[in-house]
Amino acid sequence: MNLFNYLKSGILISTLLASQIALAQANRPIIAVGEITTAIGQFDTMSIQLALENALQKTNKFTIMERTRLATLLEERGLSASGIADGIDNYSGFSGVDYMVLGSVSNITVENRSVLIASNCEASLSMNIRVVDLATGEIRLSESVEVEDTINSILNGEANACAGISLSSINLIGEEVADGIANRLTMGIFPIMVARVDGSEVYLNYGEGSLSPGQLLSITKLGEGFMDPATGEMLGQEEETTAIILVNEVRSNFTIADIVINSSDPAVGDIAYYLNSRDDIRAVERCVDATQRAVSSCERDPDGRRCESRSQTREERCSVLLDL
Repeated sequence: MNLFNYLKSGILISTLLASQIALAQANRPIIAVGEITTAIGQFDTMSIQLALENALQKTNKFTIMERTRLATLLEERGLSASGIADGIDNYSGFSGVDYMVLGSVSNITVENRSVLIASNCEASLSMNIRVVDLATGEIRLSESVEVEDTINSILNGEANACAGISLSSINLIGEEVADGIANRLTMGIFPIMVARVDGSEVYLNYGEGSLSPGQLLSITKLGEGFMDPATGEMLGQEEETTAIILVNEVRSNFTIADIVINSSDPAVGDIAYYLNSRDDIRAVERCVDATQRAVSSCERDPDGRRCESRSQTREERCSVLLDL
């Protein structure tokens, strides 16, 4: 291939990739972060709103609507974000936005605490978050969030560490919860799913910021859905846990995990759920330990009684995982 054809081929590939990326971005739902309100005087919530926008942007699952554009759309329709949040405004036919994030800061407390020879200024912030699906009116997420943090410390147990602390210092702890809210919202709309299966490796559609090495997840296969015969509303789907996986490698946009145990092979489109409780983690550890013992015994003496006994123990301990 001569230089001209080589360059032409490279330009074509780059153009195709750019087109695919643009198409993927165009298909992302549009989400807008409305005003975060508060009844607390002089408390500016704009930094929390910006933090939520940035956190949602990092998920790579949404197109974020600019605040000025959202304000224009609301004004054109004679609506307000607070009216939508309270169910007062009729937003039927509201186009251009798929989801709207609304929130309010309900309480702020600041307390000076003496700890031995030091004084700490402890602050807490309570916030309510709601996400409205503007196509259906459904509330896709409704959470009350409370976060506490030490915002100042001085080595004087008798001094007031909260003296001179401004509301902007407290604002920072509200910003810190933005990533967690964004992840919960994103996974409520876009669950963690199997994107690829390669032997004992399972690829998931979330990466950095959502998953980390060493995390355990269960894989669930969704079965036939069932509906309310009176309203036609989808009530749910049959679910079957088919595997437990352990996160091995986390990339920017996807994660690779290893199968710990499975009753059937995971498939593309299966849903993954976090296993976070201590009981679940201990159950997995018992399964892994029993598996290692069984493999060791059976390698030494495949027909021996110890191999049989430990294989049975492994079966008992690991089969429990598929009921998690």
